[in-house]
Amino acid sequence: VPCTLVSHGLFPTAPSQPWMAVSIELLSFCRALFECSCDTTHTLAAALNTYYTWQGFCVTNHKVSRIVSLFHC
Repeated sequence: VPCTLVSHGLFPTAPSQPWMAVSIELLSFCRALFECSCDTTHTLAAALNTYYTWQGFCVTNHKVSRIVSLFHC
């Protein structure tokens, strides 16, 4: 069962007979949020930037120029 869950993008909450599963993408977002939690003012924005970068997106400004270093954790 755990291997089937992982192959569908879910992480089991127990090694055998899991009752629940968590999205692996949600876990990635939580990791990004934790890594940037030192500065509460920009925590969510920095975590979203990191998460979207991991997903292959890039942050751009209103002129559609790529922003390389917007947030510092």
